[in-house]
Amino acid sequence: MKRILIPIIIFAMSFPAGSFAFDYKSWVPFIPSELGGLKKNGKPEGMNMEMNNEKWSSLTQTYGGEDSDKETTLTIVCGTNAPQMQHFKGIPKMKIETEDQIMTDVTISGRGGFLILDKEEKSGYLMILLDDRLLVTVEMQDCDDKEKLLSTAKQIPFDKFKCSDK
Repeated sequence: MKRILIPIIIFAMSFPAGSFAFDYKSWVPFIPSELGGLKKNGKPEGMNMEMNNEKWSSLTQTYGGEDSDKETTLTIVCGTNAPQMQHFKGIPKMKIETEDQIMTDVTISGRGGFLILDKEEKSGYLMILLDDRLLVTVEMQDCDDKEKLLSTAKQIPFDKFKCSDK
């Protein structure tokens, strides 16, 4: 029994406590330096989270903002139980368009997503599903044009972001 147990304990101890199957730090080099004509505002903020044996990671970068009303926020999220992923999965397939608002399914670079545009508030929110565990969101202030939001999202290097083992 000792012959089997000791190698198992040594193997288990070779991994750091709280290690993650994915790590937001691996995405940092792929964050665009500019998005939608706006430069990065500060450093990206990331998090690896573990709760009740569920793990997820997120990374957020803000663009513009300090000296103008224009601000864009890019967020990458990995993990099926991440709050953003749960929100995306809870959105029904629908299309709504009023004078003030658009809510619709979209396709960006061959990937499915959901767009919410509030023309009155001049803000847009876009969620793009890269795979069953990986979601990218783009939030824009001072935006009342669906095409502007979509063209900004196309500047993101989607293929660089992975939700896999280190």
